[in-house]
Amino acid sequence: MGGIRIFGFLQGFGKSAKQKRAEESQRRAKEEDLELYSGMQVEVTSEDGRMFLTATLLDLRGDRAQLEPRSEGNLLAGTEEPVPVTLRGYSSLEGKAVVLEGTIRPNPNGLWEAEHLVLVKRGNDRAFFRVDTNIDAGVTPMGSFSSKEEPCKVLNISVGGIFVSSKLRHNVGDKFILQVKLLPELEPSLMFCQVLRILERRADYFEYGCQFLRLNSADEERILQIIFDLQRKRR
Repeated sequence: MGGIRIFGFLQGFGKSAKQKRAEESQRRAKEEDLELYSGMQVEVTSEDGRMFLTATLLDLRGDRAQLEPRSEGNLLAGTEEPVPVTLRGYSSLEGKAVVLEGTIRPNPNGLWEAEHLVLVKRGNDRAFFRVDTNIDAGVTPMGSFSSKEEPCKVLNISVGGIFVSSKLRHNVGDKFILQVKLLPELEPSLMFCQVLRILERRADYFEYGCQFLRLNSADEERILQIIFDLQRKRR
């Protein structure tokens, strides 16, 4: 009996670190039933925190899947080796944000191969990647007697919403029209927004987390492209 245990130990000892990681990710994927996330839209970020790809997660089996790109942006063009990444999406079945980790590599057919996927987090936090900004903008309250534009700053932006600072007080649920020039070469954009939370409150300074309203798929693609462009300008 002791000989069997020793043999098992030696057998495991002879495995490479890569083999052990692969077996562990397969075991965890089986336990977590990742296949229910097949078809989910995901944002893919690299180890340094940059989003370089948005895609649809396809054919998820065990700890492997394929990624079908949804946007033209790609900060890892020309990469051939597997790249460690984080995949962030939203599961409509569970009504929760989902975070996966794994590696991806390009496929000649235009897709990306995702491997060694493991579930890192599942919860009610925000599901979108955000890029920091510091852009002057203006907001016009909706449904109020005043149509005067108020100055503000856009502190970060994602496909789902923005984070703004202002000297004026607003309440959760308030709606406004944001006018902002996100890139110098672009015309100003008008976006309908709603305050979801007040993140900081001082005497004459407020920070608001806001969601976009009335976005269609073309609007989302445009915002994604802007996010890619903002990241490229910082490289």
